Amino acid sequence: SFPGGVTQPQAQLLLRHDLLCAQILVERLVKVPLTQGQFDALVDFVYNLGSGRLQGSTLLAELNAGKYDAVPAELLLWDRAGGRVVPQLAERRAAEVELWRSVA
Repeated sequence: SFPGGVTQPQAQLLLRHDLLCAQILVERLVKVPLTQGQFDALVDFVYNLGSGRLQGSTLLAELNAGKYDAVPAELLLWDRAGGRVVPQLAERRAAEVELWRSVA
């Protein structure tokens, strides 16, 4: 907790820490090679939804089985909160799919 708020340097440090944790988790859980775009998409997914969501997901099972083409559809399923589609989550998942498909 940061009484009185978070400074810009503190916020940047927290962001770097959270991203590093997401990167480490993706590296640990994914057993198949990834392009940079695929890695980035999964790191964003973990950063946004938390490590537990990827860990037990069909998305991860399909990916680790080598079914790369199944991942975009699996990503798009994570657009709900409280049983309803949340437009912001749908947009974020669509952006992750774009990253997944990027050549970079």
